[in-house]
Amino acid sequence: MSIVLEEISTKNEHSFRSKIDVLPHIEVPWHHHPEFELIHIEKSRGTLIVGDCIDNFNDGDLIFIGPNTPHVMTNDESYFQKKSDLRVIAWVVHFKEDSFGKEFFLLPEMYRIKKFLTKSFQGVRIEGSTKYKIIQYLKTLHSSEYSQRIIILLQILQVLAQSDDLEYLASDNFVETFQQRSNQKLYQIYEFVSKNFQKKIELDEAAKIANMSKTAFCRFFKSKTKKTFSEFLNEMRINYAKKLLAEGRLSVSQIAYECGFNSPSYFNKTFKSATGKSPLQLREKE
Repeated sequence: MSIVLEEISTKNEHSFRSKIDVLPHIEVPWHHHPEFELIHIEKSRGTLIVGDCIDNFNDGDLIFIGPNTPHVMTNDESYFQKKSDLRVIAWVVHFKEDSFGKEFFLLPEMYRIKKFLTKSFQGVRIEGSTKYKIIQYLKTLHSSEYSQRIIILLQILQVLAQSDDLEYLASDNFVETFQQRSNQKLYQIYEFVSKNFQKKIELDEAAKIANMSKTAFCRFFKSKTKKTFSEFLNEMRINYAKKLLAEGRLSVSQIAYECGFNSPSYFNKTFKSATGKSPLQLREKE
């Protein structure tokens, strides 16, 4: 089991890729790639996982994801029904840090953009007036040619670097841990947890993924992530619980079991410890 490395091709006459996807549903697996990704979801909805963040995505969303950050978008079940007439429309840009030359973003004038790009490893949801400005740039970029493409992409990055309308998705700790390519075992463990956190997960299952004894696995995981495997698993479940609470469809007890907790009381205790609020308090606030 391993995370999928997506290979993104670029036309010979272009230094980066811009495209429009029109699909019946999204079929990309949990994956990562060395390119930065800017994606405008014109039409589509479902679940977004970026690093250790689980959230919804909806029509009109704009997301920026840094290189090698594992992520996946999964459409709602309605997109997979036989007679569904739903469609996905997405505007996507992929570019590498060296698309404009290996030292381009090290120039003094690029300081703020470089700072944003470094932070974008967490994944970024773009909101407010910034979102609408970037979407217009995206649509202009797609129909542009030659140097105008580069100029517009730099304008997009400049707007993002100066914006306060940004919500960072994955935690700082996730980025520090999982962006290290040497930690392939952690990628495998994370993929296993992201697919199975709604079910009961035994410690020996995770240890088996890492090909270690339980004792060795616990030492390895704590040394790499600064947290126990149980703490990491509960964080994933709490993040998903926040998503379900925001949706408002399920009761707190139903959410507890949906997120993999074996009792509502343990869910409430764990949730309050992690967020400082009970699930009901968070729901009332939203």
